[in-house]
Amino acid sequence: MSRKRKYQINNLLQNFVIITFLSNTMLFSQENKLSMQLKINPVDSEYFWLEKNNYGIKPSDLNIYTTWKLNNKKNNYEINIVGSNKDGGKIYIGETYIKHNFSDKTFLRAGKYYRDFSTYLNDQLSSGNMLISHNAEPMPKIGLVTSQSIKKFSNLSFDFGISHGIFDDDNDFYTKKPLLHEKFFYMNIIKEKYRISLGLVHEAMWAGGTENLGELPNSFKDFLKVFISEDGPWLEGERHANALGNHLGIWDFSFQKHNEDQVLKLYYQHFFEDTSGFRFNNKIDGLWGAELKNYIPNTTILIEYIDTTNQDLEPPHIDAYYWNYQYQTGWSYNNYTIGNPFLDHSLIINPFKVFHIGINGEISSNYYEIKLSKRIDISDDFKYKIQFGKIINNRLSFSAFIANQNNNHGFGVILNRSIF
Repeated sequence: MSRKRKYQINNLLQNFVIITFLSNTMLFSQENKLSMQLKINPVDSEYFWLEKNNYGIKPSDLNIYTTWKLNNKKNNYEINIVGSNKDGGKIYIGETYIKHNFSDKTFLRAGKYYRDFSTYLNDQLSSGNMLISHNAEPMPKIGLVTSQSIKKFSNLSFDFGISHGIFDDDNDFYTKKPLLHEKFFYMNIIKEKYRISLGLVHEAMWAGGTENLGELPNSFKDFLKVFISEDGPWLEGERHANALGNHLGIWDFSFQKHNEDQVLKLYYQHFFEDTSGFRFNNKIDGLWGAELKNYIPNTTILIEYIDTTNQDLEPPHIDAYYWNYQYQTGWSYNNYTIGNPFLDHSLIINPFKVFHIGINGEISSNYYEIKLSKRIDISDDFKYKIQFGKIINNRLSFSAFIANQNNNHGFGVILNRSIF
C-alpha cells in the first residue's frame, strides 16, 4: 500500500474517531441508536449496483457509515455520516434531519432527507422511485405532512404533504441555486387486510440562475404560478408559453394485502413531465412492480418493469424525462440522478425498457441479498450484486459481496456493528 493511501485511510479513521467521540458527548443520556458499517469496495471499475442507489456516494477502497437515531414523544432525530478515503478523507452527509410530531398524523421535517411519499416502496430492493430514489445525496428540504380521515367513512383516509428544497449550484452551469417545490396528495381505502392508494406527486425546479438566461423568476407571485403549473413568459422561438419552471411528477397507484405475516404489494408509478403525460398520452411509461414478503418464509421477492419508450411521441415538442432546456443539469443533485438511476439526466432522449428483480432473506443466522437488472429493449448484459452474510450476534454481522460491470467482477466485504 502506498504512503499516500495509508495517509488517506489514517486521516479517514481519525475523522471517524473524532465524530464518534462528539456524537457520544452530544447524545449522552438520550434514548438513541448508534451503528457503524465498514465497507471495502472494489474500485477497478464502475460497478453498476455499487454506484447506483448508493446515496450519491462514490465508492472508495474504504467507506465508513455512521448512523444515529434518536426518538422521543415529540421529536425524531437522524444523522447519517459517511467517510471516504478519497480526497484525503471526504465526508458525506446523508439523511440528517429533525422531525417534529405535532400529533400521530402530522409532522414537520427539516434537514436533508429523501421523500415522504411512495412509502410502500422497498428502497433496499427496488430499482428506484421514479421521482426520488436513493441514487443521489438527499436534498436540503423542509416539509409538512399530515394524514386525515372522515368520520362517516372510516375506511377512507387522505395524506397531504408539501415541502421546499434547494438544489446544488453546479459550478459549470448555475450562477444561483435552483429551488424545489414538492407536494403530494393520496387517497387511501383501508380495510382489514387491504389498502388501496391513489396518489399524485408534483415536483418543480424553479428560480435560480444560469449564465445564459440570467436570474430566473423567483418572486412569491412566481411561486404561486409554479404551485399551479401556470405558464411563464413566452420566449422567442417557442410555439407557446411553457409552465414556469421545470415540472415533473407521478400518478402513484398501489395495492397492499396483509395476511398475518405475508404481504403482497402491487404498484405503478406513471411518470409525467407535461400535460400530455399527465393525461396518460405517454401510455404505460413509468415503474411497474410487485413485492411478496414471507410467501416463502423469511424471504422478500420484488420484481419491477420500467418503460420510458413513449416519452417523445409528439414532435416537435421534446419530452425528455429528467432533462430541461432551462435547467440543463436536469433532475440531478451533485451530478447524480435524483430519480430512477436507469434514466440519465444528461441525455435529451433516453428511452429504455428494464427488467429488475431484488431478493433478500434469512436462513438461520445467515442472510442474503440479490439485485439483478437487464435492459430488454436492446442486447444487454445482466447487472447484478450478490451479498451473503452471517449474523454473529444481535450487534455484529459480517458479509461479502460480488458485483459486475460487463465482464468485470469485483469483490468486497462489509462489517456492521451496532454500538447501542
